[in-house]
Amino acid sequence: MATGLLAGTASSASASTIQKQWIQLCAQGNYPAYLSFPWRGGYTSTIVSPGQCQWWNVPSDHRWEPVDVVDVWSGATVGTAWYNGDESGLGTGAEGWEGGDQWIQTW
Repeated sequence: MATGLLAGTASSASASTIQKQWIQLCAQGNYPAYLSFPWRGGYTSTIVSPGQCQWWNVPSDHRWEPVDVVDVWSGATVGTAWYNGDESGLGTGAEGWEGGDQWIQTW
């Protein structure tokens, strides 16, 4: 896990309940996933198992930055969301199935 990221587990939340400087990943497909922060030297989150959600406190970098959702098994980026902790929190869901269609949802 990246330096400065604090992890926790919880159920999925709506955008209105995600505080600034917090990011949530829910692995809603049949594959484990993690977050990658390419503009932060490639820091990554811990792995989230299918059917689980985790939270991380991600201090703001004071700009919009990409956050990649990555399929653990294939190493492929499923999708990218944009995050600015000064503006809002971010919820992401890794959707679909391994070997088939994969996508992300954000909230």
